[in-house]
Amino acid sequence: LFLGDIVNFGPDPKRCLDWVRTNATAAVRGNHDHGVAFGGELGVNPGLLAEYRVMRDFTQNVLPAADRGWLGNLPLSQDVELDGARFHLVHAMPSDPLARRLALVSARQEDLEAEVAQLSPRPDVLMVGHTHLPGMRKVGDTIIVNPGSLGQPRNGIPDATYAVWRDGDLQIHHLHYDHDTTQRKLMMLPIDPDVVDRLQEILETGSA
Repeated sequence: LFLGDIVNFGPDPKRCLDWVRTNATAAVRGNHDHGVAFGGELGVNPGLLAEYRVMRDFTQNVLPAADRGWLGNLPLSQDVELDGARFHLVHAMPSDPLARRLALVSARQEDLEAEVAQLSPRPDVLMVGHTHLPGMRKVGDTIIVNPGSLGQPRNGIPDATYAVWRDGDLQIHHLHYDHDTTQRKLMMLPIDPDVVDRLQEILETGSA
């Protein structure tokens, strides 16, 4: 299950897109996918706006029109049933699928309750992304989980994070990996060196 932002801050957008298209059971559109498909700056972190613009333009130039169209056709939300459990997938939040920034680690309970209340029937698991901050909260019988990010962590730990559902149990896992290959590829891109430096720093520190 993929929660959006396949492309835009990495050097291999085509490979990432092809992998998700081939392997994901379900995927929803993230704001970066939306920006590459349609333009604009919806839901972009203001502190990364310059990097976003440079990488959006690069990604639009290297992806074929058919791939940009595929990104634009991804649903904003999707319901999936697995092993008898109901999952609702959305990139940001049900009230604003592409832009609402609500970090589970600090969100007010009433704000989370309002988001879950928009869904009928209520899912067993509401899966969100967008903030790149892993976390898990409970609202009634619904678990809200943000698995974090595979390639753009924001929690100060430069690891890939993902969630695993097994036998009714949901856990977030960390995976440490060598960033050198990605950093070398970033250096080879025909883009502003300052943008390369910033993206490399995010990989090194796990924060922006």
